[in-house]
Amino acid sequence: MINKDYLLRMAEKVGRALATIIGLRKYNKDEEALIYIDDLLLKTVGLTSRFLNSLSEEMLVKTISPLGTLNVEACLWIASLLKAEGEIYESQDNAQASYYRYHKALYLFLTLVLHEPLADDSDVYGNIDILVNKLEDYELPTATKTLLFGYYEQSGNYARAEDTLFDLLETDDEDQQTSSLRECAQAFYTRLRAKSDADLLNGNFSREEVEEGITQFTLDDG
Repeated sequence: MINKDYLLRMAEKVGRALATIIGLRKYNKDEEALIYIDDLLLKTVGLTSRFLNSLSEEMLVKTISPLGTLNVEACLWIASLLKAEGEIYESQDNAQASYYRYHKALYLFLTLVLHEPLADDSDVYGNIDILVNKLEDYELPTATKTLLFGYYEQSGNYARAEDTLFDLLETDDEDQQTSSLRECAQAFYTRLRAKSDADLLNGNFSREEVEEGITQFTLDDG
C-alpha cells in the first residue's frame, strides 16, 4: 500500500505539469506542448512517447514493472501524459493517434486503481470516465474490458460491471476463455449475493438480478 501523502504529492506534481500543457495549448502551441510532454516523460520515467506508443498495453505495464510490482508513479505519469497527448491529437483531427493514446491511458489508469485503491476524490476516477466516453465508439480489446469489469465492480457500479461481463461473453470465441469467463460470472454473482440490498441498489442492481445471474450460469454449466 502506497503512503497516501506520497500519492497526494505525486498527484500535485502531475497536476502542475498538466497545467503547463493547458497553458501552452491555450496559446495554440500544440507542438511545444508535445515536445514538453516528451521531455517530461523522459525525465520522469526515462522513456519517450514514441517508445511508449510502440508497446502493447500489456508490455507497457511489464516494462514499468521490472520486479513484477507495478510502478505506481510511472503508471500515473504515463497515463496522464498520454491522455494529454491524445487530447492534442484529437484537436488536430488525428483520430488514430488520439485513439491509441487514449486507450493506453485508460488501460494504465485502470491498472493503477485496481492495484492501488485511491481516495474517492482522486482525479484518476474522473479521467477514467472521460476516457471511457471518448472511446465509446470503439470496440475495446478483451484485456481492457476485463479491467473495466473489475473497475466497475470495485467502484460499486454493479450494473455497468454486469454489462461489461456480458459484452465479454458475447465477443469471446475461445471455448477455454468462455469457460473461464463463466466461472468469473459465477464468482461475480456470488460476491454480489453477500452485498446488502442497499449496496446493490446503490450499484443500480437488485437482489432478483443477483439470483437470476447465479441461476443462469449454474444452469449453463449443467
